[in-house]
Amino acid sequence: MYFNKIKWLGIAGLIAMTAISCSTNKDKNEISSSDSNISIRSVKFVNDDHVTDINVISDEDGSSAKLSASTQNATTAENTLDIQKSAEFDYTADLQSNATIKTSTNNGLTRASVDNKLKAANIPLTKDKKFRLVFVEDGQSTPLYNDVLNAGQDPQLKVAAGKKYHWYAFSVNDANTVPNIDGSGNISPSDLTNKDFMFDSGDITTTEDQNYLDIIFLRQMAAIDVTVNTRGIFGGITDNSTFSVGSGTGTNFTNLIQTGTFNVYNGSFSNLQDAEPLMGSQMTAVDSRWGNAEKIGRFFTANTTATIAANNLRIRLNSLNIALDDNTIRTFSSNALVPVSHAASLSLAKGTLSKTSIRLIESGIKVGNVVWARTNMIYDANKLYSSAYTKGSSDAYRFRTNNEYAYPNVNAEYWNFGASTPTGTDVNTVDECGRVYPEGTWRYPQELNNPKEMTQLSQNTDRTTLTKKVSDGYRHSIIWNTTQAANPAYPDNKLVISYYGYRDANGVVQQMPSNSQTGTGTLHLRSNQYTNSGNAYILYSQIQNGRFGGTSIQNTSQRLGVQIRCVRATINN
Repeated sequence: MYFNKIKWLGIAGLIAMTAISCSTNKDKNEISSSDSNISIRSVKFVNDDHVTDINVISDEDGSSAKLSASTQNATTAENTLDIQKSAEFDYTADLQSNATIKTSTNNGLTRASVDNKLKAANIPLTKDKKFRLVFVEDGQSTPLYNDVLNAGQDPQLKVAAGKKYHWYAFSVNDANTVPNIDGSGNISPSDLTNKDFMFDSGDITTTEDQNYLDIIFLRQMAAIDVTVNTRGIFGGITDNSTFSVGSGTGTNFTNLIQTGTFNVYNGSFSNLQDAEPLMGSQMTAVDSRWGNAEKIGRFFTANTTATIAANNLRIRLNSLNIALDDNTIRTFSSNALVPVSHAASLSLAKGTLSKTSIRLIESGIKVGNVVWARTNMIYDANKLYSSAYTKGSSDAYRFRTNNEYAYPNVNAEYWNFGASTPTGTDVNTVDECGRVYPEGTWRYPQELNNPKEMTQLSQNTDRTTLTKKVSDGYRHSIIWNTTQAANPAYPDNKLVISYYGYRDANGVVQQMPSNSQTGTGTLHLRSNQYTNSGNAYILYSQIQNGRFGGTSIQNTSQRLGVQIRCVRATINN
């Protein structure tokens, strides 16, 4: 158990003792007013190192081999990603239960026994963390001492020898604050909301010599780490996004994250109540390279008797807002639920830690039996995060924010066939769509073998054409209809393919109709089919003086830069 019965071994290590000097003219039981005779020898907490992995997902590498018939034949690619479908996005999820919490310190985790507690790792509390110590004389109700200490600090406390005292120590594992008690020994629920609350207590009968306390904090809550990864929807989590953890669905959703009133004198919670959702601003970026596109938040709950039935854990996206590449915000519908698969029931016993990760993936547009990406693929070298592409560590291959533009970026959106970069000379070596995070989710449209998906799209007449004034010119488009439900998070709920011409061998874009409502130009869209003579097949169409022509499959040079519209490599469950 991650922190079962966590008596904080962590605040300080051994604290230096202060010798007591007593006047020989005083009674042995009398303490000089300038001295303290209570020293804290150690302050620690208990951590367990047992880890159980359940349904762990792994990234699937995008192919870097030469595009061949054998690797492109299947409509549904073999893929370890168990992609699920929700109303507005797709997702994958995994769970670990009873996992060790890793702190930012370099303390090694070793097993030991603490009194008669479960096996645990004893971790010294770092000196910057605060805790509160309360001393009460036996038979009294008013504390004779109640103050905040740092690890390594002794209380300024003098007590008479030969008497019994009750002591209570607690912390929220914070360097700046620690809650207080009221006159009845209660800590307010608001002071413990989503806090790493730790507690210890004991009795001491004092001697005429120095008296020592060994504080071993036990965590009083269960914890759940939630990692939310939005790299697959191409933006970062905003600070005002909010998340909850619970079970059940719809109106039967039950919040598992609760706080309550803790009474230090009896060491228990009462008055349990739902805690506020965790905000994006309260979460921590997992990796500085992609920043807010993957954040982790830790939830603490005082409800430590809950058991979640198998496959009933849910992460609720109360408010999910994503900051996109063009600095706009994409807002998803409130209270979307992401189920987390777990074959066994999940216990939230005191001191346990469970970890879950959810990875959101942009949903597509289904036309016929093929799920198409909503926008064209682009390349952003700033998001390569290295000198070369590395599986799982690059966001350079991504989809545009929307279709509301007339002029593509010539260096980012016109691709040579099967090249690792838009203008790369390593043609026919990689399916660029397979490198869109998470790798293996998307691929080129199939044309090399059956079913010929680009031909099917060309022959699909359930479509319209549109010339639209956008901010930078005129967008000329073919729009295919779909029977899937509208997605309010996206501006387009139909498949929009536009006429953007092509990039020639000199890097100049030709046949661009975007400067006029009656423009003339062409549409080129890449498929996976190629010839050994250096050509590749595309979906082709022409517009002449604003009049749209039909669509067909043509072949052009592999080094002709054209658009790529990816299709889903896996069928959603």
